[in-house]
Amino acid sequence: GGYANKLPEEWILKEREHLKDVIKDMDILFLSALVPGKVAPILITEDMVKGMKNGSVIVDVSIDQGGNCEITPPGKKEIKHNVTIAGIKNIPGLIPTSSTWMFAQNVYNLVNYLIKDGKIELNLEDEIIKSILVTNNREVVHAGAKEAMGV
Repeated sequence: GGYANKLPEEWILKEREHLKDVIKDMDILFLSALVPGKVAPILITEDMVKGMKNGSVIVDVSIDQGGNCEITPPGKKEIKHNVTIAGIKNIPGLIPTSSTWMFAQNVYNLVNYLIKDGKIELNLEDEIIKSILVTNNREVVHAGAKEAMGV
């Protein structure tokens, strides 16, 4: 499920090559690239951070899935190579009322989707179920979880 797919490694390398020159002159860089159900792609390496001007800022909001910067500290702010890097975790949690209501609606709709004739029905070929089911019969079945675990 989702609308974004993981890029092949050679494309990521091309992205980094292009970004390396672009970010040298930036004062602030916001990173938010995500692929649903997968580890976030590393777009900014430590060497690229070293090439940024002193006093620059990186704000990485994809840190919950690993982050787009190789050296983003999860949930905190640090200065590395004279660049301030902030890994902001749980963005939806920063707006609790709206996110709680939205989460409750999503859970309700998901449970409603899964129940057929009063019973939970898991069609393992269904795209939605495949994208959310992490384990089945004591095995990890979710591709993103397997990737994150190195399985």
